Amino acid sequence: MTKRALLLISDTGGGHRSAANAIAAALEEKRSPFRYEPRIEDVAAHCAFPLTQLGLGYSMALRYAPPIYGALYHATNGRRRYKALVRFCEPLYRERLRDLFISYQPDVIVSVHPLLNHAALRARDDAQMRHVPVVTVITDLGKVHESWLVPEADAVVVPAREVYQRALSRGVPPSRLRLLGHPIHPKFDDVTGSKADLRAQLELPAETPVVMLMAGGEGGGKLLSTALALARARLPIELVVVCGRNESLEQKLRELAPNLPTPMHVLGFTDKIPEYFRAVDLLVTKAGPGTLAEANAAQLPVVVYDFVPGQERGNVDFVRHNGLGLIALQGASKVVAAVRSLISNPERLAEIRHNQEIVAPRRSSRRIAELIRSITETGAIPAQDDASMRALQTAAAV
Repeated sequence: MTKRALLLISDTGGGHRSAANAIAAALEEKRSPFRYEPRIEDVAAHCAFPLTQLGLGYSMALRYAPPIYGALYHATNGRRRYKALVRFCEPLYRERLRDLFISYQPDVIVSVHPLLNHAALRARDDAQMRHVPVVTVITDLGKVHESWLVPEADAVVVPAREVYQRALSRGVPPSRLRLLGHPIHPKFDDVTGSKADLRAQLELPAETPVVMLMAGGEGGGKLLSTALALARARLPIELVVVCGRNESLEQKLRELAPNLPTPMHVLGFTDKIPEYFRAVDLLVTKAGPGTLAEANAAQLPVVVYDFVPGQERGNVDFVRHNGLGLIALQGASKVVAAVRSLISNPERLAEIRHNQEIVAPRRSSRRIAELIRSITETGAIPAQDDASMRALQTAAAV
């Protein structure tokens, strides 16, 4: 028999789809007594204009006017202000989302985007499907946006202790809260082989420190300037630069790499990130929550050099407060200084890896899938597991 899981996202950045893909992969592993059929839906496709342009608008705002996006984020981050936004947007999606629920007949609805939590609950009521549980999976860290915190959801999954405490302060009942970690793909848990073996497979040097640079799936922002600054700093390292889907950047770096003093491996979009994260020594990245969660799971220290205004500010604070790496937001020279200080200090790197081991819940997507399975099949939320309780009790000590 099959259970249908409807995962709701909006393609505003790649992180929400990546989180949904991780949960879907974990659900697909389940076979008994039910097989799960996950379906990921970009809700913008079911909305009226202008919400149909939400993904494009998000991308354009971040590329050309990040401060304006940050101002909009903060302007809606309050109970009354967000309720006003919901009232404005509701006519644009409510009927169409209801029709999606009726046509698909899901056994569970999972929201993996902050703007879809209230929407899912209202559309579920309109579809007369109150028996279908709604699960919210929060994918941001730190002081998350008000839109994530919906006490009426049947279960709320949080990625970190800070988010757990904020959810409590916003009225989410403890009985519905579960600290299970950010949903990262199960393949991050399944990497095998020693660091030396992985380096050999990936054609990386056996002894030289390897620093990896990323900027999310789109490979934009300050990635080019940061990569060139590190490559020209003559540090005793090799570089791996992941350009994602940014083909023009990939081509430019491939042309420049042979003439740079630091060896550079230039990658496009790759499915080998789990192996690279176990093989390299340091990650230089923007503050995307998925990337940070993956790095924590791999115990890979980070240098954060950029963030999306508003929504990723809390992720920067999360790294700083938990001792998971260094923050270098004041330009490429600060990034070079941060990388130099860490690669010359093995004790500091070991301390960061220890903090990551404490902070990062393991097997996050599989544990989230088990929660979804339990609430779908039994109608009840399973008790807090030992890993969640340890995370709540010990993270404060970092």
